[in-house]
Amino acid sequence: MAFHELVSLCTTINLRPRYSETDKMGIVYHANYLIWFHEARDAMLEVLGIDICAAEVYGYKFPVTESYVRYRLPAHYGEDVIVSAVPVIEDGQTNSVAKLRVRYRVQSAKTRQMLVEGETVNVITDSEGKLLLRLPLCFKPLASRLDAACKQDFKV
Repeated sequence: MAFHELVSLCTTINLRPRYSETDKMGIVYHANYLIWFHEARDAMLEVLGIDICAAEVYGYKFPVTESYVRYRLPAHYGEDVIVSAVPVIEDGQTNSVAKLRVRYRVQSAKTRQMLVEGETVNVITDSEGKLLLRLPLCFKPLASRLDAACKQDFKV
């Protein structure tokens, strides 16, 4: 199945690796990239009109069910990075499905070199962890923005 990035919805954040995120060599510890992905995804969702904390109040959860990271070059302590998050859709996927795939890129802010790439998949569940097949009302802004981006990015 083919995947397509909705580039018009790409969100970026700037980070400076903290000392606590590195090993003794000053290189960012590999697991911290997933935390950075989470921060970029939260920023993207905010732009898309989704408040995860509010959704939790209504009894919904948004767990990660898949993650993938490819390490190309290390990020170092104190060297600014840019983390981008962009939603990805599958061929034939309707935006009413309670699932979100996001692709990430971490680049050096100075050189723009690609450091790390990755992807996560989140699903929406009820408070007991039961997978929802349709988007709850509080996630409808997400579906609307994804639909609009599909039309814009792919001239549907």
